[in-house]
Amino acid sequence: MEISLLLTLDLREQAALQAALVTHGAPDCLVTLALTGACRISTLDEARKLRRWLADARAAGQTDFISLNSIERALIRFGV
Repeated sequence: MEISLLLTLDLREQAALQAALVTHGAPDCLVTLALTGACRISTLDEARKLRRWLADARAAGQTDFISLNSIERALIRFGV
């Protein structure tokens, strides 16, 4: 299944996300989002992997960033 989900961040969220990427194994779309402030997620599988990574990072206590929460909320609103 192909989807078209565009995520964008403001500069404050982008800076927080760059700091969060110290965590190893961040998905490519998250790295792109941190570097450019936007990314396109084109498959449902990619969106699910991102959501899983966010949940795993939160469970491990490695993240407490507003930007990660806003990304996860966007995925939830999209139905992922």
